[in-house]
Amino acid sequence: MNLDENYIITNSINCNKDTKLLKFMTTDEKLICAYEYPLETNANQVIEDFLKKNNENSLKYFLDFDENFSIHNLSFYYKQEGKLKKLELSNIKSLKIDSLEDTVEYLGLNYFNSSSTSSMTNVNFNLFKIYVKYESKYKNIAENFDNYIIDTTYLIGKPKLNRREYYRYNKKSKKIKLIPLNQEDIDKTKVNYFSVLDIYCNANNNLYIYEGIADNDIEFSRFFCINLIEKYKIELISSKFPKRILHSMIFIPKSYIFIIGGKNAKEVLIYEIKEGNSEYEKYPNLLPRELLEPSLISVDNKYIYILENSTIFLNIYRVNILSVSPFEKIEIKENNINMNQKFFGVVKKRNSILFLGGQKLNMNFDKKEYNDNNENNYCFEYHFNDNTVTQSKKKFSTINFIEKTFIPIEQDVYMQLAEYKNDENKAAIKIIQINRKEQDMISNNGIN
Repeated sequence: MNLDENYIITNSINCNKDTKLLKFMTTDEKLICAYEYPLETNANQVIEDFLKKNNENSLKYFLDFDENFSIHNLSFYYKQEGKLKKLELSNIKSLKIDSLEDTVEYLGLNYFNSSSTSSMTNVNFNLFKIYVKYESKYKNIAENFDNYIIDTTYLIGKPKLNRREYYRYNKKSKKIKLIPLNQEDIDKTKVNYFSVLDIYCNANNNLYIYEGIADNDIEFSRFFCINLIEKYKIELISSKFPKRILHSMIFIPKSYIFIIGGKNAKEVLIYEIKEGNSEYEKYPNLLPRELLEPSLISVDNKYIYILENSTIFLNIYRVNILSVSPFEKIEIKENNINMNQKFFGVVKKRNSILFLGGQKLNMNFDKKEYNDNNENNYCFEYHFNDNTVTQSKKKFSTINFIEKTFIPIEQDVYMQLAEYKNDENKAAIKIIQINRKEQDMISNNGIN
C-alpha cells in the first residue's frame, strides 16, 4: 500500500517543543499516517485534515467497513491507562497544553494526573496517538423497520388538541381511550394545552412531543414523553431543545427520532431513546433548503424520504441513514399533473408512497361537479423506482395528520389517528387504517 509521502511522518521525526506529533492508528496499533502540528492548532482542524488527506481507498486498506461506508461512520479514540476512550469532537478544545504541573489537557481531555510520577516519566509530551475506528454512527437500528414496530408496539397515542389529554389506541383490544394527564405531572412539567404547533411521533409504546413555538420572546422548545403503558404519565425530557415550528418527526427503530424541517431550520436533530438521555445530536449534513411541515417515511430499511410542497413545487429528498449520506435531491419526471395535495400523511405501497389527507389547494370547482370522476377527488402517489408522481385510485379526504408517517400494525396494514369535527362541531377521533395489499382505507370513529 503506497501512501502519500508528502504527509506521512515517520516514527523517527523529532517534534520541537512548540509542536506535537499526532499519529493516527488502527485499534490494533497499525500506523495509518502521522502529522506534526503547532500546539495551538484546533483539534477539529486536526480531524478535518485527516479526513481530507485520506480517501476511502486508502482507509479501506486499514479499516474493515461495508458498502454503507461514510467518513461520518469513523470514530476517534485515545488511550488512557491502557483503555480506549472516545474523543467527543463537540467537546474538545485545542492541542495546547495548559499545565504540566497539575494535568496535561490534551484535545480538551485530562490525559493523566501529574500526581502519578511514574506515568509522567513514561510520557512523551511531543507524541499523541489518535485511534481510528469504523463503526455505524447509529448503531441501534433494526434490520427491518416495519417488523420491529409490529412486534414491539401495541399502543399508539395522539395528543388531544387544546387539552392536557391524549388518545391511546390498543391494537390488541382494538379500542381507543381518552386519558387525562396526571395533575401532579402537569404541575411538575408545566405542560401546556396541546396545540396544532406541537409535533409528535410514536415510538416503542411512548408518545414523544416536540413543542412548537411561534413566540419570538421564547428562546427554546420543550421535548416531552408520554408513557402509554403507564397511564397518565408524562415526563419532561428537556426544556432546551432548539425552538422549532412547522417541523416533523419520524421514529427509526430501534432507538432514534429524527426531527426534520421547520421554519428557518436546516439542521436535522436526532434524539436517541435511552434512559436518562436529555440531549440531542445534529445530523452531520444540513438540509438543502427550508422545508415546512414535511412528510417523512422510511423505505428499504435505510432511507428516509422527505416530501414537501409548501410552495408551488413538490420537493423530494432522501437520505441514507446507514451511510450517513448527504441529502439527495430527487428529480421528478415531468408530467402534466397539478400536484396540489399538501401537508399529507404518507404510507408505503409496494413501490410507491401514497399521499393521504392534508389539503387540496386552488381547486376552484363547482361543488356539484365534485364527484367520483372529478380529478380533484383523488390522492397522489410517488413511485420511487421511476421517480414519477401519478394520481392514485384513492379518494381524497381532508384529514389533518400531525404525525405524517402511517404506523405498521401488522403485515401490510398501517394506521394513524386523526381528530375531526363531528356533527355537533365537537372534536372527535378517527382510527384510519390502510391495507396496501387490498388498497382499502378504513375509517373507524368513536371512543370505547
